[in-house]
Amino acid sequence: MKKVEYIIVGQGVAGSCMAMKLLKENKSFVVIDNHFHKASAIAAGIFNPVVLKRFSIVWNATKQIERLREVFGYFEQLLNKKYIYNFPVYRIFNDEQEKKTWLKKATTHPDLIDYLATDTEQLNDFSSINSPIGSGEVLHTGRVDLTNLLADFKDYLVENDAFLDETFDFNELKLEDNQTSYKKIEATKIIFAEGYNILNNPYFKNLPIIGVKGEVLRIKTEANLPEAVVKGKEFLMPLENNQYFVGATYDRDYVNYKNTEDAKQYLVEGVQNFFKDDFEVVEQHASIRPTVVDRRPIIGVHPTHQQLICLNGMGTRGTMLAPVMVDDLYDFLENNQPIDKEANIARFYDRF
Repeated sequence: MKKVEYIIVGQGVAGSCMAMKLLKENKSFVVIDNHFHKASAIAAGIFNPVVLKRFSIVWNATKQIERLREVFGYFEQLLNKKYIYNFPVYRIFNDEQEKKTWLKKATTHPDLIDYLATDTEQLNDFSSINSPIGSGEVLHTGRVDLTNLLADFKDYLVENDAFLDETFDFNELKLEDNQTSYKKIEATKIIFAEGYNILNNPYFKNLPIIGVKGEVLRIKTEANLPEAVVKGKEFLMPLENNQYFVGATYDRDYVNYKNTEDAKQYLVEGVQNFFKDDFEVVEQHASIRPTVVDRRPIIGVHPTHQQLICLNGMGTRGTMLAPVMVDDLYDFLENNQPIDKEANIARFYDRF
């Protein structure tokens, strides 16, 4: 029987950040994942402290950005590869009123002054981008290459005998007072970081997780584009080899993993709304994000089985949220520190 302190179920961005935290703290663990339609694996990985629809600051934005750079820097050091790419985000203005609102917030709003630039003509040198009214530049932004990071980290875990490539079988889970066992593994605690699949977890299935289907494209173009995220109707983000990420759709009605022609056409038209050059669609992917009714993560212990832990609900900002939520969860589990009440699973205990 193998003995570890933790089992982590799920190796998306949250589960991987938890595993990294345990590595840094010299805690023993095993990760279990079957890699079935992981939302993190196709996510853009953009980190951006500003809600571009309303020009408002993201919850705990500064703390999230700082910790993100530290944690994903650990992955770069461990795996000896680059995953963090720094570049600006440009939000194309729809009308003069948006531009006025942006400039006012950029110069007077204390939470936004450090993040909103006042130069609104940054895209003027790029003839393929249609931005007649200008654009706002968000500072301290970029992306984390989650697709390669998650794959490389899985390889590391496999090489170090810390990974099981399988679907977690709840029939094999045995709970005792201060211990759990799963097949031939004994652990003190099990952390479920399953994303949308937590709705199939018999212990956490009543949590208010809402699945939001997202479809994304990878396109290729020879056009001269900025090394930046451009946000018009859709996001256009540079990848490699003249390829770009386009996304994403938000579908709450047809929640499945199928690529659809309607979504492809919607995204293509969204890009053509501001990008005037030719491009080719080379890939299309679909997955399901775990979102929560109050737009906050859900972390903490099961009300009855204290060995079972939830790490979920990162939604569309998992790249930013996961590192700080993992810190909060670890400090609670190991140091008896309180979890932020806005993220604590206790707010939903009446559902159990």
